[in-house]
Amino acid sequence: MDRRRVAVCLCGAAAFVPLYAPQSLLPLLREFVGQSAAMAGAVVSAGTAGVAVAAPLVGRLADRLGRRRVIVLAAFIAAIPSLLSALAPTPALLVIARLLEGLALPGIFAVTVAYTADQWPPGEARAVTALYMAGTIAGGFCGRLLSGVVAEFCGWRWSFAALALLQIVLAVLIRAWLTPDQPLPRTAQGPRVKFAALLGNPALRAVYAAGFALLFALVAGFTYVSLRLAEAPFNLGPGGLSAIFVVYLVSVVTTPLSGRLLNRHGHSQVLAFAWSVAIAGLLITIVPSLPSVIVGLTLFSAGLFCAQTAATTFVGEAVPHARGAAVGLYVTCYYIGGTVGGVLPAPLWTHFGWSGVVALIAFAGVSSVLLGQRAFRHHAAAIAATRR
Repeated sequence: MDRRRVAVCLCGAAAFVPLYAPQSLLPLLREFVGQSAAMAGAVVSAGTAGVAVAAPLVGRLADRLGRRRVIVLAAFIAAIPSLLSALAPTPALLVIARLLEGLALPGIFAVTVAYTADQWPPGEARAVTALYMAGTIAGGFCGRLLSGVVAEFCGWRWSFAALALLQIVLAVLIRAWLTPDQPLPRTAQGPRVKFAALLGNPALRAVYAAGFALLFALVAGFTYVSLRLAEAPFNLGPGGLSAIFVVYLVSVVTTPLSGRLLNRHGHSQVLAFAWSVAIAGLLITIVPSLPSVIVGLTLFSAGLFCAQTAATTFVGEAVPHARGAAVGLYVTCYYIGGTVGGVLPAPLWTHFGWSGVVALIAFAGVSSVLLGQRAFRHHAAAIAATRR
């Protein structure tokens, strides 16, 4: 395989290896932060908060400095917060280190998507983008697995050190294999679109809210199910918890399938179907049986990744003249949802346990479907109006 394509896949891995890795460490981190579920969730949410802040800004930086340069620089910089996390003497400093991690990561994944679109013709770019998506999925899984296995034997601090080492290896390979690009001339960059104008589009507003609900559900589900599985009757340690995340890999199959479903049934039906699968999976996880939880989480993750495909493709299609800015703003809303998802369910977890968290996520799912369908109706009405 072309090394440049492998490098794009590695970019996806480098972006997501450290982002959700703390989910496997939550039982140990909860001891470090004083048994506070909210503080433990904040360790995960801090990373997504950093992504939400930085995502809209890195695209313009890459236009000036060159896409490859920003990707490589961000890949190396992302190793530093993992080292700081390993050395953090207090919970507050650990959260700050995780925030810095999130600030670095959009320089990899947000810019890689643009790099791919620039370097390959459309037909090839779709295949390369699929490789990139496979890399993100594998990176998210490997980060959770590595951190959990290392913590099982050496403690959570060594887990963050191992993540930093893996990040450096990936950065070295990306630097060696990702070919240089030429910065776009100003005349080819298109007009700058203000975010206020995008937020004034009712279809985009609705799909941004739907995206918020998607990552809210994903982070809330996998964060608090980790706390549940660490307790009786499961009593899983960090190694066992990291193995549970193998269900995440199901999206390697569901991502291309969701594209076919969209072509056949459209955004509205696919979004509703995907959330139905996700919520059904959540309900199955309430059964106090490890096989039931695994089956339920498999359906949950498969449904959410399918729903994510429906939402993101709609954003790209709805505003072709300002695609980069529109997608950047969607990413920000998406990761704000992830930030809230790590913290907001904490009171429900404390008072009602996992069932309370499931009820909150199901409510978010229904809201996401209603908002998404509203977005699709607004867009269809706008298209019809232009044809009159």
